[in-house]
Amino acid sequence: MEPKRVVYFVNGEKQESEQDDLKVRQILEKAGLTPPENYVLKLDTAVQPYGSPDVVVDIKSGDRFTATFQGPTPTS
Repeated sequence: MEPKRVVYFVNGEKQESEQDDLKVRQILEKAGLTPPENYVLKLDTAVQPYGSPDVVVDIKSGDRFTATFQGPTPTS
């Protein structure tokens, strides 16, 4: 039997996982957004973003997330 695959999107980019519960940190890292502490993740249908990189998210296929950079920006 083939493992279950959950398909979701971060900033419009398709992501896949065999797990349907991932920490915010894992979602951001899988999308190449590091360090995860510099990003805020929000489910597009939710009002508030997730509060911490260690919050566990119950992902459903088709979920769409937006990650917003909140870290320091270098100056010259």
